[in-house]
Amino acid sequence: MKKVLALAIVVIILAAMAPVALAAGETVYVSVSVDGNLEVAAAPIALTDLTVESAIKAVHAEYYSGGESGYVAGTDPTWGMYLITQFWGVAGTPYVIVNGAPVGSSMTDPTVDSYPVKNGDNIVISISSDPAVPAQAIALTVSVDGDFATVTATNWALDFTTFAYTSSPLAGAAVIDPATGTALGTTDDSGSITVPA
Repeated sequence: MKKVLALAIVVIILAAMAPVALAAGETVYVSVSVDGNLEVAAAPIALTDLTVESAIKAVHAEYYSGGESGYVAGTDPTWGMYLITQFWGVAGTPYVIVNGAPVGSSMTDPTVDSYPVKNGDNIVISISSDPAVPAQAIALTVSVDGDFATVTATNWALDFTTFAYTSSPLAGAAVIDPATGTALGTTDDSGSITVPA
């Protein structure tokens, strides 16, 4: 998982530093992790319908071998709310993080079909195919100041008895430059690392 985080961090830095100009609509950046393996890293996705679900469908269409068939969502009859029931071909509900927090971490959050996104948003989606080994919900944010970028990793946990999220810094995660394999350091106690931009 730490290798996935390391790669995702560096790719997100690169995406934040050099936005891609795409022809239609707004651009969001989507990362997909399945069983701790990074399947898609900060892929620029052009949208005209600015919702999380549109980004999920678009990343499936572009990168998943089965296209949009790997994604299933709808109103769950038990809970009476809109839920993802399959993602990347894996049955289950993934963690969907927009910028710094999971969708659903606030009681006022809309569901993915109407959750709004805007140009430059970072969406991280993770799912596990093994119920005994749950996916991690890691939020990554980056701020650029001159020649340096500070990446902050936050670990979110969902309490299934209360359906409430809690967060804590993801400290001690190794950050590797995927292009060179060079170790850039580890996140500190606040879950942050500053690297040359």
